[in-house]
Amino acid sequence: MSNLPERILIIRLGAIGDVIRVLPALFALREHFPTARIDWVVEARSANILEGNPALNGLLIFNRSGNFVRDTREFLKLMDAVRRGGYGLVLDFHGIFKSGLLCMASKAARRVGFSRPRAQEGSWLFLNERVSLPSSRLNRIEENLELARAVGARRGVLDVLIAVAPEIQMEVESWFEEKFDSGKLLVAVHAPVERPEKQWPPEYFAELCDLLLSDGRFEPFLTWGPGQWDQVQKVASLCRRNPAIAPETPSLKHLAWLLHTADVFVGGDTGPMHLASAMGTPVVALFGGTDPAKHHPLREPCIVLDGCPCHVVNRKNVDRKNGPAWMRNITPRSVYEATVRLATGGRKM
Repeated sequence: MSNLPERILIIRLGAIGDVIRVLPALFALREHFPTARIDWVVEARSANILEGNPALNGLLIFNRSGNFVRDTREFLKLMDAVRRGGYGLVLDFHGIFKSGLLCMASKAARRVGFSRPRAQEGSWLFLNERVSLPSSRLNRIEENLELARAVGARRGVLDVLIAVAPEIQMEVESWFEEKFDSGKLLVAVHAPVERPEKQWPPEYFAELCDLLLSDGRFEPFLTWGPGQWDQVQKVASLCRRNPAIAPETPSLKHLAWLLHTADVFVGGDTGPMHLASAMGTPVVALFGGTDPAKHHPLREPCIVLDGCPCHVVNRKNVDRKNGPAWMRNITPRSVYEATVRLATGGRKM
């Protein structure tokens, strides 16, 4: 047991969905190294989802602002904190130049990460153990578990824990109690995406909401995040009926419980999709700009509708107003039927 590392560092910066898909690997590491201190380097925008996680001891947060000079100073401070951490084992789940620099700064005896082509931007040069993946189309969750297995941490289940304080649960549930009193099935509909090649047309989201409302069994509500209010308002304005719009969520924990309370989630390949799946909510996932083999949600039950099975995407030809043509291959009727199947037959895990 003396050879086991006393201090372990996980490096995964990036967006919500990327962080969530490392959580099964985190729990595998915690089970294999029960007495080790495990810290995580993460960007501020995703840190809230990790706060209070019992498998973690601490967070090293990169406060990125978008200002090059300020961000460079912050990153140098972060490298110094990593250097002073005394880590014996570092796992780079990100695989970019920045994460490679953090690996180097750690001076850890074991610096484990992906080999090429999964590792990019020369990040593999900062490692002393490189892990090759068995397939180029492995799901991201399985990729992360492969990295954990390389240090002896194996886990056969994908359950995760996102800790949400009781006061946040009560705050979110009070909105549902005030807004809905019919006992109908709740459907979280998330229209906004960051990348235009993933965008299902707003009018299709509106038609889906109308179909659900006319069915009589469902209460769809539109969810959104910072900077996405205009997109949600556009969908609402295109509806013939009147779907509810969820309130602004002050934290990712609030959003997590909002999605947990829904009976089904509908949306594209986004962080909220992965968050809903992690919270045990059945997901109807709308793919087209990304490969579902790699980005399939964490849990079942889930129905994936793929508008571009070949996944040869020319992002230069995306119509930013109307969305990409391949996403129009997924009809509102097909999404409605998938939602009905999950809502009436799927069960939360």
